[in-house]
Amino acid sequence: MIIGIPKETMNHEHRVGLIPSDVGRLKQSNPKHRILVQKGLGEEIGFSDEMYVQAGAEVISNASEVWEKSELLVKCKEPLEDEYKYLRKDMVLYSFLDLAYSKELAEALVDSKITSICGETIPGPKGNYPVLFPMSEVAGKLAAQLVAEYFCTNRGGRGILIGGCAGVPPARVVVVGGGVVGMNAAKTLVGMGADVWVLDIDVHRVATHPLVIENKVKLLYATEEGIQTALKGADAIVGAVLVTATQTPKVIKREHLKLMNQGGVIVDVACDLGGCIETIHQTNHDDPIYYVDGILHYGVPNMPGVVAKTASISYSNESMPYVLAIANQGWREMLKMPGALMGLNAYDGKIGLKTVADAFRLPYIDAATLIK
Repeated sequence: MIIGIPKETMNHEHRVGLIPSDVGRLKQSNPKHRILVQKGLGEEIGFSDEMYVQAGAEVISNASEVWEKSELLVKCKEPLEDEYKYLRKDMVLYSFLDLAYSKELAEALVDSKITSICGETIPGPKGNYPVLFPMSEVAGKLAAQLVAEYFCTNRGGRGILIGGCAGVPPARVVVVGGGVVGMNAAKTLVGMGADVWVLDIDVHRVATHPLVIENKVKLLYATEEGIQTALKGADAIVGAVLVTATQTPKVIKREHLKLMNQGGVIVDVACDLGGCIETIHQTNHDDPIYYVDGILHYGVPNMPGVVAKTASISYSNESMPYVLAIANQGWREMLKMPGALMGLNAYDGKIGLKTVADAFRLPYIDAATLIK
């Protein structure tokens, strides 16, 4: 099979689809595979072209050639509009897609009749979304760093030290959602010395987390009463709500922002699927923030792209079982792997996620019918 890995084109997205060592594993699995990487693919994060060549790849000078020659195209982030022209029926695309937030991308997949496999919608054998998990961990930890950064006056904040100091209280930060993103954000915030509150609809699931057991965070139901209690006098919110394959529900309304301290900060990790905060909209790394009612909002959808070396190593390693299966056995066999069926996002002009197909009124195909 011809496997291509182009450079990402999203704003300040420096992650790579596969790191050199995993390219080597792919080549070793079948020496007849041709692996095409775009020139400069990983240079910004320390993976040189020479490292890819040593691993068995061929370096191609331009993106269009990588796309056009590849039978399996491995990316990290979804194709952007100027890449839709490369999508075609005889190609398999493996990538994160955030499909529930982009009708245009969903329509492009349908129109091209491409087969697309999405790592973020693969529950895996344990139901813990193994490809999505490390990106959620990275995003949660990074969100905590960003809160601390945007508290600073030179970044538009009102000059708060997140952990306070002797005689001065720490910042109060509310984390909305107690999943992987939320509890990694909470863990990092606690380590910085913040006063951390966590809101979740399933408090019994979160109650067994060590941070809760050890009374390092305050856990409340994500009801109207709980939201008001947590946000009163809060300095920051981290949005960390994920509902797989559908847009994120708006948990925090605009009216809730008046409960926060003026000059507060919002970082909504869920903004790539619409966000869990009513006032959030997507921004980018070049122009990441805006203000609503005196509250700083950060809405970059590809947050892990700026900590790309860490993120790429995790993404590549967790993706390898699925990429290897597609390359060596075919995508239908890959879907037979435990917990992999939900990975099919599109096939032959139809969408493989019913929630997305219904939301955008596009044709739906049940992946189970393709592997009998």
